[in-house]
Amino acid sequence: MEKLSLRESLMYLLRHKKILIATFVISALVSAGLSLLLPNYYKAQVMLLPSDTNSISKGILSQMDNVDPMNYGGAKDCEYILDIITSGRVVGAACVKFDLAKHYGIEAEGEELNEKLGRKLFNNIKAKRTENLAVKLTVWDTDPVYAANIANFMAREVSVVRNEIKKEKADSICATLERSRKEIMVKINVMSDSLAKISKEYGVYNPEGISERFATEWSKQVASGNQAAVARLEAKMSEIGEKGERIDNIKTQLDNYMETLKHWNTQLEKAKLDRAAEIPTEFIVEYATPSFFKDKPKRSVIVLVSAISCTLLALFILIIRDKLNGSKNGNEVAATA
Repeated sequence: MEKLSLRESLMYLLRHKKILIATFVISALVSAGLSLLLPNYYKAQVMLLPSDTNSISKGILSQMDNVDPMNYGGAKDCEYILDIITSGRVVGAACVKFDLAKHYGIEAEGEELNEKLGRKLFNNIKAKRTENLAVKLTVWDTDPVYAANIANFMAREVSVVRNEIKKEKADSICATLERSRKEIMVKINVMSDSLAKISKEYGVYNPEGISERFATEWSKQVASGNQAAVARLEAKMSEIGEKGERIDNIKTQLDNYMETLKHWNTQLEKAKLDRAAEIPTEFIVEYATPSFFKDKPKRSVIVLVSAISCTLLALFILIIRDKLNGSKNGNEVAATA
């Protein structure tokens, strides 16, 4: 295997320097001319910080000191923002509002339109998480004002989507609580009617109080030696004990249902408050503004990379050519010998 020294390599480059220089210059000029045909794209950026909670009942009415609606969210909240801001719901709303298919000059329909528009949006809209758990949305467009408007619209649309999700959940919770609340109220009404009916039937409305009064009277009659009165009082106390136990049982159940209803009412009011409130689910700390300095294409990079690539390709072709010529000359010498 032939070894090529550094000196020989330099000598080889010097022998072909005119071809290589010409290739570099021509390819640079051609790539520069072609790069001028590429449209200028301007960048607009929005910075969002997710909120820790979007529940006013949790953030304000909660008794827990560690819940603060002004806290910034964590990694999970940041991922929620990323998923929503890049979702078809938000991107689709931007496409409709700004008529991006027409703006990008896409003439197609149906699946073809969706595919072409999707590829265009994939290159022009990017969202990523920063080191401080914020979300940075970047939009590129040939019109700087258009780029800023799209970025700001998408950032605001995140709050709209999250509030709609919250409202839908709150509606379901309120419907469930109201249904359970009605069931409890029906049970309370039934028990209240039963208690009134039994109390009226037995003539006992306060078993505990009546028992105490009969016990006091029974003690007096025992002390006076009135056995007939003692017997009547004992029979009455026995009857009250049997009937009063049932009445007390109904009262206990009724009290439990009343406590449950009170708790349900509290939770229902919290759910209704959350449904009506529109707490910001994220904080837009930096709105997009039009930039009048292009961000891409990087024409100098394109020209440099193209020129170097073409020059290396020309060098490779020269090496292959010389190798083939060398092999041909060797074969001819061998044949002559």
